[in-house]
Amino acid sequence: MSKQFRSCVVTICTLLTLLFAVSAFAAPGNGIRVLVLPFSVNSGEDLSYLEDGLPELIRERLATKNFSVVPDNELERILAENSITELNISVVRDLSLLSNADYALYGSFTQVGEQLSIDARLVEAYGLQPAKPIFINKSGLINVLPAVDELVAQASNEMLRKQSISNIVIRGTKVLDPDVVLMRMRIQKGDALDGKKINEEIKRIYGLGYFSDVQVSVDKKRDGNELVITVVEKPRINNIVISGSDAVDEEDILAAISSKQGAVLNEKFLSDDIARVRDLYRKEGYYLAEVDYKIERGSTGATLTFNVNEGEKLYIKDIALEGTEVLDADDVKTALALSERGIFSWLTGSGVLREDYLERDVAAIAAYYLNRGFLDVRVGSARVDYEEDGIVITFPVSEGPRYKLGTITFSGDLIEPDATYFSIIGTDEWKEEEEYLNYTVLREDSTKIGDWYANYGYAYADVDFGIQRQEDNIANVAFKIDKKNKVYVRRVVMEGNTRTRDNVVRRAVELTDGELFNGNQLRESNRKLNNLGYFSEASVTLVPTDNPDEVDLKVKVKEKNTGSVMAGVGWSSYDGVGFSGSIKEDNLWGKGYKVAATASFSSKKTSYDFSFLNPSVYDSDLSFSGRTYITKTEYDDYDYNKTGGKVSFGYPIGKWSRVYTGYRYDQYEITGVEADASSLIREQADDGIRHASVLHASFSRNTMDNFQRPTSGNVVNFTVNYGGGFLQGTDDFIKLVGEARQFYALNDNNVLMARAKGGMLLPNGGSHDDIPIVERFWVGGINSVRGYDINDFAVRQADGDKIGGTRMAFANFEYQWYFENDLGMTLVPFFDVGINFDDKDDGLTSNKEWLYSTGLELRWRSPMGDLRFAYGIPLADVNGEKQDPRFEFAMGQAF
Repeated sequence: MSKQFRSCVVTICTLLTLLFAVSAFAAPGNGIRVLVLPFSVNSGEDLSYLEDGLPELIRERLATKNFSVVPDNELERILAENSITELNISVVRDLSLLSNADYALYGSFTQVGEQLSIDARLVEAYGLQPAKPIFINKSGLINVLPAVDELVAQASNEMLRKQSISNIVIRGTKVLDPDVVLMRMRIQKGDALDGKKINEEIKRIYGLGYFSDVQVSVDKKRDGNELVITVVEKPRINNIVISGSDAVDEEDILAAISSKQGAVLNEKFLSDDIARVRDLYRKEGYYLAEVDYKIERGSTGATLTFNVNEGEKLYIKDIALEGTEVLDADDVKTALALSERGIFSWLTGSGVLREDYLERDVAAIAAYYLNRGFLDVRVGSARVDYEEDGIVITFPVSEGPRYKLGTITFSGDLIEPDATYFSIIGTDEWKEEEEYLNYTVLREDSTKIGDWYANYGYAYADVDFGIQRQEDNIANVAFKIDKKNKVYVRRVVMEGNTRTRDNVVRRAVELTDGELFNGNQLRESNRKLNNLGYFSEASVTLVPTDNPDEVDLKVKVKEKNTGSVMAGVGWSSYDGVGFSGSIKEDNLWGKGYKVAATASFSSKKTSYDFSFLNPSVYDSDLSFSGRTYITKTEYDDYDYNKTGGKVSFGYPIGKWSRVYTGYRYDQYEITGVEADASSLIREQADDGIRHASVLHASFSRNTMDNFQRPTSGNVVNFTVNYGGGFLQGTDDFIKLVGEARQFYALNDNNVLMARAKGGMLLPNGGSHDDIPIVERFWVGGINSVRGYDINDFAVRQADGDKIGGTRMAFANFEYQWYFENDLGMTLVPFFDVGINFDDKDDGLTSNKEWLYSTGLELRWRSPMGDLRFAYGIPLADVNGEKQDPRFEFAMGQAF
């Protein structure tokens, strides 16, 4: 090699070394001390200069990486003092210890032709780790510097890896799981040891509140550094004592607090626990309750005591509205959810302050004023004063001027004349009847117009209204419509029906893939889905797509248990105590089939019944139902045993109505006739086994908004039964039955319901006496006229035998108050009226006077199932005798 080339190589090495040193100056330090020993050089050329130059280059590279390198003069001294002539791993390890180095690097450089290689060993000073061989191979002497850089890089990575955290150990935990600490640490295995980060971990662990002391140490292991965190736990809670609590159960307090018996005491939780206990008392009306705690430490743990000073229970004694001038404050207060304590507060729960209602009532006051023309009303935050004898709530009100309704105009994307829009909205009718503007009516009208546009495919139509205030407090209203574009349904997707089959859900959705969107059909789909009874929640919503002209319909349902086991208990003066039970499944195999098996038993009657319904045969509009039954009834003068079956088909007519037709066949026998039984009973018993061959047809209309909890709409049913005649059999009759129910919502939790039902029996080609006794009407009991028994309405022959009536009618009037929605509680005051008689007077006696009653019924959708408790008070005498009140109940079990 020429001197010029050798000089060039040295110059390049020097320049690269300086550049590398400058670029790496800011590299993080690592505190590792390295001893670089001489490298032997094996080459056919004169490369002896590398014996000194190569170690020097390695030292410089290590220094730029912030490794601490043993100086060259110190190395020469150690080598001279120990007369070292040959290097091996054992000797190198000793030299590392003598120079206070953590690692040593030595090896050889070899050149064969154009190939050069560095064969090095990285030796850990303490012998905890085996020596690491490092082999670098390059082509051409020009690559000496890259070979050195690669050697230093591999050695640096290995040394740094050995300085990383190989394991984290938690010591000192006795009650707590070590994972309580590990899961909250940010340092993880494989991270480099960093004193600053370790100090932050100590603070973080101590901040958990479980430990009185935290210490950290590092143990050198063969595979790296083990980080040991030693903690001293705070005492264990041996006992929790609640002192001074009467109004709130101790179990409720223990369930609410975070501190638990057997856990490690954590003072950080105690302030939150005190707040939770106070909240429990506030919910019970003890707003002045004070809570503190005391800790008694012992040798084996601690006793935690919560001391409660309940104070007096406070109720709302006054709600004041400051600033009311035009409107009467008492009228405004009718819109509030909060109310003052009254004489019926023990029943209604009024007078208790629920702080989450305060903001709601601020909005309610503002809405009350806005709906009466006060467009600029301002209602401030409620002020609550806790006084010794009660709570005073004050709402500051600034009424502002009151506006009358002026002109009504429409602008924007109008697709019909103004007359059409006036037929949609209610604001114009409001103007004719009321003097002042109503903000709620305006919002409802905006919704009505938007819904009307949605019926024509404009799913995202935006309807807004503006109010222009004029002189003399006149407000003109302008509706502005942005219809946007028509949209089509790209596809209908379903979510949540893990059990119910897609086709069952899909047939309740009136919109299909590729169809123009229609708002009415969307709303109807939501109604039908919720009325199926398969889901606790069901909704159909729009999902935008990449195409502005298309939307997806997302049908999201939450399935509920559709099977039930029902049980009922009742009592009557005739049957005595009776029991009934049933097993039902309303969504068999997820196909929407309804199956029910019922049985009832009493001292007078036993019955078994099995029914099946397919509401959509082959996903069509046609429905099919089948039923079979066995009944055994013991009357005073005879026994009645019946076996039969019934099939029926249904088909919709229009949107709300449906017609049914079918056939019923019964085989029955009247036996055990008493000697003094009536002639009618004896005659029909003498026929032996009788056969009822009956055709039926019925019409049903149902507009209820919700089958589970109706608040609006009506139900109308009318049925005609034709027995005998050309159908043969022994029973010739025509039976007509009609029923209607109407619901009207006063508000979300108060509903009025009226029900009327009537029926009549006619002979079919024969005489009145040919009408089967088993088809006659019976009235009375919890499902018709509460407070009376069927015996009170019974038609009797001259000898007193009950034979039922050929005419009947009854009505129920109910006020349904849903007062505990979370529990499914409904209180139902009622008034019932009914009559049951025979149109033939010869030899018969019946109470042709209307019987009426009043009373109270409690309905509860409990975890055990639906419960009904009815207490009826008769208001009319029966045959001149006053009747005692009757109590009836029924219950069920859901699964």
